[in-house]
Amino acid sequence: MNRLEKWKSKWCSLHGLGTIGWKIVRTIILVGCCFTILYPFLLKVIDSFKSFEDYLDVSVQYVPKYFTVENIKVVAEQLNYKESFFITLGYSALIAIIQVIVCALAGYGLGRFKFRGNKLLFALVIMELLVPPQTLMIPLFTRFRFFYGGLRLTGTYWPCIILALTGLGIKNGLYIFMFRQSFKNMPKELEEAALIDGCNAFKTFYKVMLPSAVALMVTVFLISFAWQWTDSTYTHLFQRGTQLLANMTSHVDGGEEEVMVLQYNNTAAVLCVLPIMAVYIIGQKFFVQSVERSGITG
Repeated sequence: MNRLEKWKSKWCSLHGLGTIGWKIVRTIILVGCCFTILYPFLLKVIDSFKSFEDYLDVSVQYVPKYFTVENIKVVAEQLNYKESFFITLGYSALIAIIQVIVCALAGYGLGRFKFRGNKLLFALVIMELLVPPQTLMIPLFTRFRFFYGGLRLTGTYWPCIILALTGLGIKNGLYIFMFRQSFKNMPKELEEAALIDGCNAFKTFYKVMLPSAVALMVTVFLISFAWQWTDSTYTHLFQRGTQLLANMTSHVDGGEEEVMVLQYNNTAAVLCVLPIMAVYIIGQKFFVQSVERSGITG
């Protein structure tokens, strides 16, 4: 009887009904957001296994009648998928590693040192997030097309590497902000103990601060890797002719049939995104661990 009374007092009260109602609303919102995000990708996955006859059959919506993997074979051959995959993997990993190092240094300097212009520099970092990359395309292309004395860097892998080294790569402002918030929230006693042990600022950075921000470093690496892997803006601007997957997917040939063009493009998009999904599944725990440390929720 006591249990029944406790249950009634907990869930049949105004507060309990409000809690139940909020859980229902929250679940509906979460399911709706997941459906909105995943539905287009699931359609592309289904289209990858449809045959030509399935596309012509209006009764076929989600389940193919003639299941086939021929689309994947054809698109993988056109993309030269194995070689393109490893080239994109190495290139994206290199860019991500550079961005982690550069942004960690910048975030440490902005978060732990007080100097004239600190707040102004941080404000400029935040403003960098508001600038659409399309507004910088022409000046960046001109700069790398005639790079210091007419050296042509377009069509090579160097432009994005140089941007990452100088802290101007894709979403670098976001990564600096995350590192700055994480380092700023660390206790000052860590630096004081390191100073007593004879560490200078740089030794304190890589011996004390970085080990405390491993989860955030992995998170930034994964986000940077994913953005670089799927980037089409800078890839099409600077790396035309290179064998990156984001560049190769736009050159898939579907023949004269318009339906096949759509089918092969969907298949190419799935082959390009699947490795990123695998990376996220492996590293998702680091996202959860670094959310509160980065301070991006506050």
